[in-house]
Amino acid sequence: MNLKFTLSLGVLALASASLVNAQNVVNITGATAFRSASNNTILQMLGGTGVTTYAYTGTSGLSGSNRAIFRGLLNGQDTIVRTSWSGSTQGILDLADQNAIQFLDDAGNTLTTGGVNLGQGANPAPVFENAIPRFAFSDVDKALSTRPNASLGGGPVGVVPFMFVGGFSAPSSLTNVTDQQHEALWSVGQAPLSLFTGNVADTTTVISTGRNNGSGTRATILAETGYGPFRDVVQWDSTFSGSRGSGTLGTLSLLGNGGHASNSGVRELLTRDSSNVTFDGNTFSVIVLSYLTISDAVAATGYQEATGTIVGGEGAKPLTYNGVRYSVENVKNGSYSLWGYQQLYRASDATAAEITFDTALRAAVPANMGSAGIPIPSMAVTRAGGDGGLIAPNQ
Repeated sequence: MNLKFTLSLGVLALASASLVNAQNVVNITGATAFRSASNNTILQMLGGTGVTTYAYTGTSGLSGSNRAIFRGLLNGQDTIVRTSWSGSTQGILDLADQNAIQFLDDAGNTLTTGGVNLGQGANPAPVFENAIPRFAFSDVDKALSTRPNASLGGGPVGVVPFMFVGGFSAPSSLTNVTDQQHEALWSVGQAPLSLFTGNVADTTTVISTGRNNGSGTRATILAETGYGPFRDVVQWDSTFSGSRGSGTLGTLSLLGNGGHASNSGVRELLTRDSSNVTFDGNTFSVIVLSYLTISDAVAATGYQEATGTIVGGEGAKPLTYNGVRYSVENVKNGSYSLWGYQQLYRASDATAAEITFDTALRAAVPANMGSAGIPIPSMAVTRAGGDGGLIAPNQ
């Protein structure tokens, strides 16, 4: 009896140790607009710089990577977090339908505390696998996605502002975009500069570009301006050469309702000279107009949020929206309205371990948002009905 009892305790102890040491793998998808803040938050959650091991893909560093993998300890448990950023509404769709998407393989890639840029230089090529996402960051409410009635857990974790940006060749007279000017341009894809300046002599054509219809950034812009988040737009693309800030655009192509998969694609067009482009065999000058997340807008324009001045940048022009310039304070007090809520959704059948992870991630986000967003507790206003809704003082 005593021997059997001792053996039973041993088996239980081994089972308990196995559960404690079991590796927890978490898959996250969603908003490219929030990937920098998300990746930094995860890095800090799992031990921080010099402790968490990680790897990523692409040429824009960890902050701009669409695929990353992290490993460290969370509440004493060995935890792997994998991110695969494809856009907000696409992320909600893949989470709601539990679609398998591409992640970095959790066993086939080399991770270090300094971060391995897979496939770059002498580093090994990335190894991928398809897996089911269990969380999704989104800069729009699921009501603006293709799965508005999906049963998902979670909710807002921050406020994400955006900025309209004029391209490299935009004149100093182009300073502002109103909601009505936005509708006039994006409904047909082109308009004379005079629409924005009021000067009938300004005949240069302004063309629109922007994100694809899987993007939460695009849905937020279309909701806030009153254009309609599900309404088709007309946008353009272009070939380009040279570097941001000194290169040129080449041949234009009509995207129609299509768009760029990330903000970096939009930024490529905004930061190059567009005074000598071609389309349908003709050569002419155009001005590119679009919208960016604040971090991309600051990098592209050199905009200084505290003063509204320009220092450095890549030649693009920061624009006010409805006559108000972007600043953190103007977002907080409600005068600057080009923003939406950053959501963190989780699968409806989330496990206890996933809910624990969700709680830890939400707690860590505010301290690691950087320029990507504003913590909700610091807001003096709220939006009734979510993105695009009426802004009113907190009650």
